[in-house]
Amino acid sequence: MTEPQIIPWKRIAVEATAIVISILLAFAIDAWWAEKKERDVEHRTLQALRSDLIASNEELDRLLQGLANARTNFARFQSATPAELIKIDPEAVRPIVISLVTPASFNPITATHDALSNDGRLGLISDPELLRHLSNWQRALDDIEANSLDLHAESVRVLRSMELYGGPFIRWRRSLDDLEVLQRPDGEVLAVLRQDADFMGKARMHQYTLSGYLLELRRLDENLESMLALLDKLIARN
Repeated sequence: MTEPQIIPWKRIAVEATAIVISILLAFAIDAWWAEKKERDVEHRTLQALRSDLIASNEELDRLLQGLANARTNFARFQSATPAELIKIDPEAVRPIVISLVTPASFNPITATHDALSNDGRLGLISDPELLRHLSNWQRALDDIEANSLDLHAESVRVLRSMELYGGPFIRWRRSLDDLEVLQRPDGEVLAVLRQDADFMGKARMHQYTLSGYLLELRRLDENLESMLALLDKLIARN
C-alpha cells in the first residue's frame, strides 16, 4: 500500500503569490510607463503652446504700441490749429497721415492649438484651468477679428474722403499693416483736412473704432499674460 503523497501547499502558495505579484508588478510598470509617456507628450504640448503664445505676445505688444502711437498722432492733429498744421515739421506729416487711416490686424501664432483642436487632441491637456483659458482665448480672437474688419471699413471711408484733396496718399500693400505712403501731403493739405467737417467726422469715427479695438486688444493681452504664467507653472510641475 502506497503512502499518501503530501501536497506542498506552502510552496504552492509561495509560488502562486510570486506569480500574482509579478503579474501585478508588470501591470504597474506598464501603467507607469504609459502614464510617463502621457506626461511627456503633455509636457511637449505645453512647451509648444508656450512658444506660440510668446510669439503671439510679442506680436501683440508691437500692435499695441503702434495703435497707441496712432492715437497720440491723431490727438496732435486734432488739437492743432490750421496755422500750426501749415508750419508743421515735414517729418511729422507721415505719422499723422498714417494715424488717420490706421487699420490693424492681430496675427497670433496658433499652430499648436489649431493642431490639437483639429485632431481632437485637446484632451492631452489635463489642467482644466488651462483648457478654460484656451477656450476664452479662441473666442476672444474671433471677436478681435470682427473688430479688425470694422476698423478696416472705417479706414477705407477716411481714405476715400482724402481723395477730394488729392489723396488717398496711402495704400495697403501685402497686408493691412503694410502701409505705403504714395505721396506725402504737406502741412497745407493737413490744414484743409482739419477744417473739413465731413472728413473730421469720418476721422473721429475711425478713431472711435480704433479705441474700441485697442481696448479689446488690451483685454486679450491680460488673458495672454495669465495663460503664460499658468503654462510656466504647469511646465515646471511636469
